[in-house]
Amino acid sequence: MPPYIELENMPSAAVIPALSPRPQLEQGLTARNVHSWTVFLGELVAAGRIRIGTSLPAVTLEHHGNWPGIHIEDSFGIASGCRFTLRMALDRWSEIDRSKMDAVGRDRHSDVSILGRDGAPVLDLGFGEDHNGIASDVPARYAARCRTPSWSEPAPKRNGDAEALDHDPARGWAASPGNAADVVDPDEAMGQLLLSPERLRERGCFSTVDAALVPCFLEALAEQALPIRIDTGTAGVAHSLDCTFFCHRREGAWQTLKSDSARFRIDTSKIDSAWVLTVSQAAREHSSLRLYDTRGRLLAKIGAVPGFVAIENPIWRTLVNALQD
Repeated sequence: MPPYIELENMPSAAVIPALSPRPQLEQGLTARNVHSWTVFLGELVAAGRIRIGTSLPAVTLEHHGNWPGIHIEDSFGIASGCRFTLRMALDRWSEIDRSKMDAVGRDRHSDVSILGRDGAPVLDLGFGEDHNGIASDVPARYAARCRTPSWSEPAPKRNGDAEALDHDPARGWAASPGNAADVVDPDEAMGQLLLSPERLRERGCFSTVDAALVPCFLEALAEQALPIRIDTGTAGVAHSLDCTFFCHRREGAWQTLKSDSARFRIDTSKIDSAWVLTVSQAAREHSSLRLYDTRGRLLAKIGAVPGFVAIENPIWRTLVNALQD
């Protein structure tokens, strides 16, 4: 007998391919994982004031506040708190970053990242000096439970076609309350839809603006202390925040807007195109500045905080007009 068996002479039955789990098993694990995330997020209500943030390589949005209750439908969750909303695709979440668990055990100051299936953070949570034990206990207890097995299939990817998302069970309720026209924005914030001028045209009037003017525009927002709404997100979370920023800082290409409880930071060198979209709905007209990278992924959408009157904030309108001149 030879000391080895040549591969070409090996019987085909001896070559066993790596098998992925049966679809039913995968669905069961996904459902169980979504349930674990649901329980984890529910317990955060008792954690007190925490830091909530989402980050991409070119943009960060974070703020402090109390974690609200969460509504779950299928694998989608929505949490609406004071001035902010998170729309979460829980089937795209993988695990809590356990590399930070040691810090959780040492003191009450801890930062926890929830990772997506690609290993990138989808949601960042920061716990301060609370003495009720919730902040340090909850992430540690759920680090192992809220975890997708390494052999699981990647999260389902959408092809960027808005029509392909029409049958998504979460689309109808993922929109801003009372504003069904916003259903596309969470998909863009999570990178599921890329820039499409045709889709912008279907929604309203649009124009391109010089991306080099964005730093001055952001500075003007802080100088005017204008209440604005910022939408951004990661692969698993669409993050919307209403805030009045009063501080602006430039650090090279990085621009930072700050308030007492929030921070928005963006690398303007990564902005490939900037667009102003004006939408008319129910006798109301509102415009937004939309910033995209070279791939057509939405980095951030900035607009005035909607008011109770049909007329858009005149200061916001003036700043937007200056971009378009």
